[in-house]
Amino acid sequence: MKNLIKITNKSVLVNFEFPITVGQVKLDAVCQVNIYKAYRDNKISADFEFMDQINETYMDMPVEGFGAWKKLREFHTGFGIDLCALVTKEFYKVVTSEFKEEFLRQYDVKDF
Repeated sequence: MKNLIKITNKSVLVNFEFPITVGQVKLDAVCQVNIYKAYRDNKISADFEFMDQINETYMDMPVEGFGAWKKLREFHTGFGIDLCALVTKEFYKVVTSEFKEEFLRQYDVKDF
C-alpha cells in the first residue's frame, strides 16, 4: 500500500467567521476556504464558500435553531423580504476579490 500512494499536492481548509447585520437581524457568517496550488500556473488559489451562519439574533433576542430561523425567514418573506438573499449579499460585500487576494497573500506557494 505504501508504494501505491503518492501525495502530489497539499491543500489547506480554513474556516473563519465575521459578523453580518441586516436590519434587526445579526449573525456570524462562516466562510470556508479551500487553499491549494493551482496546477496550471503554480500559484496559490482558493475557493471561498459561505458555509453557514451562527449566533443569529433578531432584535437582540437569540434565534434558537434552524426551525426558528426558518419561521423568521418565512415571516419576512410574507412582506417581500428575502433574508437569505440579503445575508448572502452582505457576505459578498465582505468577501470581495480584493479581500480574497489579501487573504491569500499570507500563504506561500512553497508551503504547497
